[in-house]
Amino acid sequence: MGNRLIGYGSYLPARIMSNADFERVMDTTDQWIVERTGIRERHFAAENETVADMAVAAARAALENAKLKIDDIDMVIVATTTPELDFPSVAVQVVGRMQAQKNIPAFDVRGACTGYIYALHCARAFFTAGMHERIMVIGAEKMSRFVDMTDRSTAVLFGDGAGALIFERSSSSYSGIIDTVVMSDGKKFDMLHGSPDHKIIMNGPETYKQAVTLMPDAARYIMDHAGITPDDVDWIVPHQANLRIIQSGAARLGFPLEKILVTVDKHANTSGASGALALTYAFDNNIIKKGQLVLYPAFGSGLTWGATLIRV
Repeated sequence: MGNRLIGYGSYLPARIMSNADFERVMDTTDQWIVERTGIRERHFAAENETVADMAVAAARAALENAKLKIDDIDMVIVATTTPELDFPSVAVQVVGRMQAQKNIPAFDVRGACTGYIYALHCARAFFTAGMHERIMVIGAEKMSRFVDMTDRSTAVLFGDGAGALIFERSSSSYSGIIDTVVMSDGKKFDMLHGSPDHKIIMNGPETYKQAVTLMPDAARYIMDHAGITPDDVDWIVPHQANLRIIQSGAARLGFPLEKILVTVDKHANTSGASGALALTYAFDNNIIKKGQLVLYPAFGSGLTWGATLIRV
């Protein structure tokens, strides 16, 4: 059994943190940030705004777009690494706060920046098994909780937000989530991780080296597995971590930059929300059109990496 994309939605917090705002609180400049990352601004959630708040907002937008209600969904998966509560899951909170009358199964996936691909991997498996009719996959992160405003090498990189996609079971095996691959290497845990006091610890040069290798590797793997070439792909929507990483990965794959969707300048790195936010931005602005084939590779803490192929 296949699936098809039937709805999408996103949420970005009202507060926009520009590079100029960082200039006021640390030794950095707009030029330094843009040259090294491509980031110009990012959204920061309000202090009392939670990951669940943002996930619910994105879910409501996706349901409105699909002209559905929460009880039309029969599974909710949330990719997040930044929940305020250890339990229950953000996904369960979403279902409860939206007043679902059905006992909808809901769970979180914790795969850092690769989390949304892990969540899509799960959704695809459930569709393939013929177990569910409609699945909502949400990515929601409050990375600002982990930002250390004394560390300019990491503080400027991250932002907050949420995005949601809704998929429905279909007889076509070449629509919706067509293929996924996910991998990990826990031996490299120390390269990028969160500290006990909720701070980001990152070896920047090593993270860059791994990202520009592993994301293209995952993209090549999934194209080979699907029996397609770069010419068959309409868009690459890479994890929006850093413009240099995106450009280097495109060069390694031989993809022209005009086929690469870039939103990192507007949203920064939103970890597990990155892919969903980029896709919804592209749909809202008529950049990616119905029927086009999208390749989405990602890389994150763990190490985790992977890719998915989606026909929208």
